[in-house]
This record gives sequence, structure tokens and C-alpha cells, in this order.
Amino acid sequence: MTTVVALLLVGAGSLAYRLLPLLGAARVPEAVSRVAGWAGVSVLAAVMVRGVLHHHDRSIPWAVPVAVVALAVALAVAVRGRGILVVLGAGAGTYVALSTVIGVLT
Repeated sequence: MTTVVALLLVGAGSLAYRLLPLLGAARVPEAVSRVAGWAGVSVLAAVMVRGVLHHHDRSIPWAVPVAVVALAVALAVAVRGRGILVVLGAGAGTYVALSTVIGVLT
């Protein structure tokens, strides 16, 4: 529930941040812009970490470590500046490959 509240607050803040220049403000202060950027990144990181740590899949042994490795690969690809489809493909491909290998070995 707190994740939903955080997403709603950041979404409302983002909307207000975008509407502010249209309503007559000449310029948004640099400090507000910096904090808004970090707030968005923080919420996205929290959603990813929570999703990975609460991942439950009984068909895959060691589902959480597999998800952590897949997320790490996706983040490494994203840091290199690749597009979102490449990042998602790398993460999903890693997850499927690791879960298949672990499933075969156990």
C-alpha cells in the first residue's frame, strides 16, 4: 500500500511540475528540479527492489537469486545507454535462461 501511495504522490508531483510553467511560472528553481528527478528515480528503484525481493515462483528453484541476477544484467545494459526494448530483452532473456538451466540441473 505504501508503494501505491508513493507512486501516486510522485505522479501528482510530476504532473504539477509539468503544469507549473504553463500556469505562469517563469522558471522552476534548480533545487526543485534536482529533487524531483531524484524522487522519481528513488520510487522506480524501490518498486524494482520490492518486486524482486517479493518474487515467488514455485516452479523455479531459487527464484529470488535468479530475479536478482536478471535485474543486475538489465541494469548493466541500461547503464550502457541501450534502449528500453534491449534492456527488457536482456533482463527477460537472462531470467528465462537461468531458470531453465537451474530447472534442468535440479
